[in-house]
Amino acid sequence: MDNFFGFSVNKKENTPIFSESRSEWVPYGEDNQYPTYLVDLMNKSSKHNSLIKKKVNMTVGGGFIESELTKNFIENPNGREDLNTIVYKNGYDLNTYGGFSFAVTWNNERTGISRMTYIDYSKLRIAKKGIFEDGDPRKVMQEKDNVDFYYTSSDWSQYRKEAHRPKLWQGFSEKHKDTAVQIVSVNEYRAGVDFYTYPDYIASVDWVELDMHIANFHLSSVHNGFTPSMVISFKGGVPTENEQKQLKKKLQKQYGGSDNASQVFVTFSESADSSPEFIPVNLNASDERFLQLEEQIQQNIIVGHGASPILAGVAVGGKLGSSDEVIENEQMFQRNVIDAKQKLIERAYNKICDINGYTEKLELVGIKSFDEKNIEDGDK
Repeated sequence: MDNFFGFSVNKKENTPIFSESRSEWVPYGEDNQYPTYLVDLMNKSSKHNSLIKKKVNMTVGGGFIESELTKNFIENPNGREDLNTIVYKNGYDLNTYGGFSFAVTWNNERTGISRMTYIDYSKLRIAKKGIFEDGDPRKVMQEKDNVDFYYTSSDWSQYRKEAHRPKLWQGFSEKHKDTAVQIVSVNEYRAGVDFYTYPDYIASVDWVELDMHIANFHLSSVHNGFTPSMVISFKGGVPTENEQKQLKKKLQKQYGGSDNASQVFVTFSESADSSPEFIPVNLNASDERFLQLEEQIQQNIIVGHGASPILAGVAVGGKLGSSDEVIENEQMFQRNVIDAKQKLIERAYNKICDINGYTEKLELVGIKSFDEKNIEDGDK
């Protein structure tokens, strides 16, 4: 069997363990690129993307309820964006990554917050303990007063370049206010996870990735004219063990994965005797098996988000999907999923409200499929 080998593509671990490394920050995933992976899932799975968009709209779509007391605060007059714009971006981060962040700027007297600024959660990395030298006041802040510090980079895949060099920031502290600009970072709690967090749909991530790769497989097959897969039988002699390893590595890199569905090998030979033989292999109805998985994928993605088929816009056999059913499902989803997210955001913003002396609390309102009040009035 020395002249035979097979190959497959290794599965990537989709739930990384966050831990300290030799860097001055805690890597966000094994390659420090876990947020990029989550964004790719959102952008390449239609079912997953639709549910994230639904959650964002129900969480922060309507922004903060405005009153005479809170109007000026919501306008954020010293900032580039008002708080409704910032909180919408925070809502997207929360539903994509499981956390959100923003920067606050203390006024000159350090008695209140003069400005709030959006910080992209995916660009944030937690500074690990022990990065400050003895005598540095930040060492006391970090290790005794539990003040967090963060690094940000516009592109963590190129952080060694000058344009993307990580910048150190102090976390929010009402006690240590010498640094005017501070970062507030909030995570949804996830049992057993340190430093960062997982999104609430983490249990269905494999199904989201499967949905993405199945679509990619079919697209690749179309691009390649549905040509069959093939076995290549080289007849020019048995390569050495090292040559077989090199060949396997090249084939695995070039032809593994859903991007390379139904591709054809092209070879050049000096004579007919040494030319490879191409043996077509039926796909074993792979596309049919993928179609059979469709319902299972859809169901697991929906459940992973804590939603229902009606809420996700999926037709349910025996049901018409009336406005009453949609409203009922949205109300349940609001109580089970959205309320907790809104309260998490509201607490962070209302803490800044309290510092600025506002007695009225900020409250978020989401966008739903139907105006329940108008429907009730129309039924009368």
